[in-house]
Amino acid sequence: MPGPASNRFGGWLEASMRSHGLTQAQLARSVGVADTQVSRWRRGQVVPTLPYLQRLADTFGIQRMTLDQLVGLPVAQARQGGDEAAEPELEAELQAYQARLRQAMQNKLPRSMWRAYVEACVALADGLGASASRALRESLSLLEDAADEKPASDRPDPEPPSERPFGFPDHEPPPERPLGFRS
Repeated sequence: MPGPASNRFGGWLEASMRSHGLTQAQLARSVGVADTQVSRWRRGQVVPTLPYLQRLADTFGIQRMTLDQLVGLPVAQARQGGDEAAEPELEAELQAYQARLRQAMQNKLPRSMWRAYVEACVALADGLGASASRALRESLSLLEDAADEKPASDRPDPEPPSERPFGFPDHEPPPERPLGFRS
């Protein structure tokens, strides 16, 4: 029966197939169904039966319980620390990325480099998060300044643009390049 749960599942399935580089035909072969069945799952016409949910969980390397939640099945689970349940789509996506990173680490890196790889990923995430926060603050500041400005007829001619690259105000030096990144 189509509904909100099947639409959520269809969106998750589409995103997971894309992130794993799987075509509809490849996923169908992996799970043991016809291509048309995978198409029906993706479009939210139906949700997979329990055995196929397990095969999908195995294929994408996520917990079956997460898929059960995603399709709207009742799931009894013990909460750690009494935390509220995370959204099933978010949990499924995180588990899919974890499985993909695990596979990359196991297949492409010697174990002696795993820790350095994880630390580099964390440093990259920190840097991206800081850059996004800074860009958001600068954008909000520009919007506030624009709202506070006088009408265009009362404004003096604008100053020439700065010679600094976008995102680096004149008073701030560019960030150092950590972890051996080159300029």
